[in-house]
Amino acid sequence: MTQTPDNSSTLLKMAVKNLQDLLTDRTVPPEPPEELADVAGFSQLYSTLLEVRTAIREFSSGNLDHQITKKGYLPGSIKALQASLHHLTWQTKMIASGDFSQRVDFMGEFSESFNSMVTLLDESMQKLGFMAHTDPLTGSNNRGYFMERFDAELDRTKRYGGVFCFIMLDLDHFKSVNDTRGHAAGDEALRSLCRVLNSSGLRNTDFFGRIGGEEFAIVLPETKIQEAVKAAERVRGNLENTIVLHEGNEFFITASIGVSAYRVGDTRESMLNRADQAMYNAKEIGRNRICVET
Repeated sequence: MTQTPDNSSTLLKMAVKNLQDLLTDRTVPPEPPEELADVAGFSQLYSTLLEVRTAIREFSSGNLDHQITKKGYLPGSIKALQASLHHLTWQTKMIASGDFSQRVDFMGEFSESFNSMVTLLDESMQKLGFMAHTDPLTGSNNRGYFMERFDAELDRTKRYGGVFCFIMLDLDHFKSVNDTRGHAAGDEALRSLCRVLNSSGLRNTDFFGRIGGEEFAIVLPETKIQEAVKAAERVRGNLENTIVLHEGNEFFITASIGVSAYRVGDTRESMLNRADQAMYNAKEIGRNRICVET
């Protein structure tokens, strides 16, 4: 059909109106009129934009699995965005499961904000983990976390065999320190004890914690009773020679120490009770000494 200038102008206006409705109308636009069917390239352009429109609507409603069948630059760009959003969804699930190593490198400022958020989450979780496991005054393992690790070592020894030892120590005359020098001085005494424990040759596999007010405990994996007594003696000797400094005043502290070794069939309570009794025996016969379980 030969198109006159007036007819061409009418078809152009009609095509523009159909494409405009396709891109702006919230309702599903009707099929283009038959008059535009013979306009070169219009049907292909219309169907491509319709598929892009549909894909964007599906993505915005949360359906990232919508299939895009058209080819070309614009559908290809939408497919790339779809792939990135799919990967971002997977990364978000990984972060929710505790993997804070995830980072994104697309969408410019969004990537920077997302990566900063993940970094802050990672730091916050580390701080929460530290707080959950740590005694706030001394920085040592708190009672709950220490007992978790103690139980793990007990289970390991029961399963695979071997030996390990448990040391309990209690500061001597600690109430007197609090009463005569003040609780702040008592706090400094506890921190000094932890510094001594950290500097007394404990191995990487050994661990200690604060299990009561002035009571601390040490677990020595794969250690016989004789070696455990030697380790306890290093702690005792270092502690009695350590100056505690508080507000310009110096004083000394000592500890009474009890040692127990794993026996077949032991529970946590049985090992703790023997070490605790040995520690009180040390107090009864003069303090600042080590007693071994009977």
